[in-house]
Amino acid sequence: MPTLPFTRRASWAVAAAVATFVAACGGSDNDVSSTPSASASPSPMAVPLSLGADGWATVAEDGGVFAVTGGAAADAAHTFIVTNRAELVAALYGPGAEPSTATPDNTPKLIYVKGAIDLNVGDSNQPLAEADFMNSCETAYTSYATFIADYKLAYDPNLWVRQSLDTDNKPPALPMTAADGSLTLEGQRRCFQRAQAKRTVLVVGSNTSVLGLGPDARLLHASLRLGDAAASSNKDAAGYTILSKNVKANNIVIRNIAFEDAYDMFPSWDPKDSFSITPAEFGTGKCAKAYDAAADTGPHQCASRKGGRWNSEYDMISMLNATNVWIDHNTFSDGSRPDDLDPPVPTWAAPFNEHEQKVQHHDGAVDITMFTDRVTVSYNHFKDHDKTNLLGGSDTATRYSDGTSVVASTGPDKLSVTMHHNFFENTVQRQPRVRFGKVHVYNNAYSGRLAPKDEAKTGPAYPWQAAWGIGTASKYYLENNVLDVTVGDPADAMPDAAKLTFGNAVSSSTGNRDKCTAAAPGAAYPAADCDTYFFETGTLLNGTLVAEGSLLAAAQLKGTGSNVRPKLLDASYWVPNSSYTYQAQPVDTVKADVLAKAGAGKL
Repeated sequence: MPTLPFTRRASWAVAAAVATFVAACGGSDNDVSSTPSASASPSPMAVPLSLGADGWATVAEDGGVFAVTGGAAADAAHTFIVTNRAELVAALYGPGAEPSTATPDNTPKLIYVKGAIDLNVGDSNQPLAEADFMNSCETAYTSYATFIADYKLAYDPNLWVRQSLDTDNKPPALPMTAADGSLTLEGQRRCFQRAQAKRTVLVVGSNTSVLGLGPDARLLHASLRLGDAAASSNKDAAGYTILSKNVKANNIVIRNIAFEDAYDMFPSWDPKDSFSITPAEFGTGKCAKAYDAAADTGPHQCASRKGGRWNSEYDMISMLNATNVWIDHNTFSDGSRPDDLDPPVPTWAAPFNEHEQKVQHHDGAVDITMFTDRVTVSYNHFKDHDKTNLLGGSDTATRYSDGTSVVASTGPDKLSVTMHHNFFENTVQRQPRVRFGKVHVYNNAYSGRLAPKDEAKTGPAYPWQAAWGIGTASKYYLENNVLDVTVGDPADAMPDAAKLTFGNAVSSSTGNRDKCTAAAPGAAYPAADCDTYFFETGTLLNGTLVAEGSLLAAAQLKGTGSNVRPKLLDASYWVPNSSYTYQAQPVDTVKADVLAKAGAGKL
């Protein structure tokens, strides 16, 4: 299958054309209007900038060739230079639209981001603080500091676990409402968070290019959502969940922008997330699944209890319902608010004060979930971030209805992604973590440092955990990647290749595999599609090639009665060149090439 023509320098000719237009109109850094600017002559800049995608983004739904053009066909009225949030909103949705209720415009559009745009601002472009969002909710609190102090006290996990566990052997979820119908502390927090989302989350529609104008374009505290979807609590006659929102997006290009600090001011504590107790311990001493205050028995007495996580809401780019997307030459980071500013809650005692339980205000950098399919992520720089790329947000293959017929699904028929020539620097995990999709990861460069084994010693803000996450029914094809990982302390031994690459863990249960083959009555996925596959070749780890097949062998050792044993991913099921044409670069040339070209400002 032929690839599209691509001249990486072409975009700067386009940028120059836009700059000429701004100058001709008397525009300057200080000349900011309340509506986006429209070019009177978009034709010279229309086509070149949106060509050049490769990989899965260029595959059509029927398997043929898809030309990723984004907003290349935009007319003068839909070519914009935006310098603030209001202008960006108008460009995406149309004049006067309210993003929290409007549907994005799918008319072809070119949106050029000029300079730095902050989305966490009011209508007059003034910065917004926690109290600004709290004021719109049912709450007696006027100070966020007072609220969060009470929140941490009320939901101290060593206190919360002093109640009977649910059927999943985990503590009850935090309730949203009290017995009298008023909002609990968790209910108030969610209201605050949703108020912030109305400002910082913008949905990108079809046939859209969002492009940095010049080398210094930035989106601050922003979460771009490509397509949108939400499930209701209702079922149709056949038992399928009905979607309350199903906003599809197709043909999107995002290039040459530095995304910084999609910061959730109101993260939530989830007592169920990653929580575990060894069931065999129940009945030993005072450890019990049911809580009895008088006898002082219950889960709080179980030595094996652990887990719970702080979770945040906003990815810098979140794809929920998008196809044929190209994310290229951007930079993603936590900016000026790194995670080490928010450690675990100091008043929460062990085992709920581990590093992984830090108060997390950042979610993903680029996450690809739900109904998204056929995406290419290339030449981006991911740095100073924890949960970097989540591909597939659920372990359960599910089909959804519009009330009368199935209209969408999550499972092995979605989430096909190509990631190549990206630079991962000081990133912790999910590089990427994969569920379901046919995912091709090649010619990427990784650089990280482990945490010191001696916790008393100072470690990196973003300690390396693992590069690749093998998840439910994933089809993971890894090719010619370079990883440079250093120890946190010279006295520490370097972990083996399995630990450094895929974390020496496989998160694909046989239970979820079996649910996949019975995803819905009369609509089950084939057994082969629900299995887990892995292939790796040409991995250069700390200057030494990993023996081909050794990582698969290590992953297969994780297979048990409850955990899937990954199969070799080869042409008998799927390989990338059966879907698109590409040429993997020799691994010894990858690092220099990626460091020279990946990131915003390097087109």
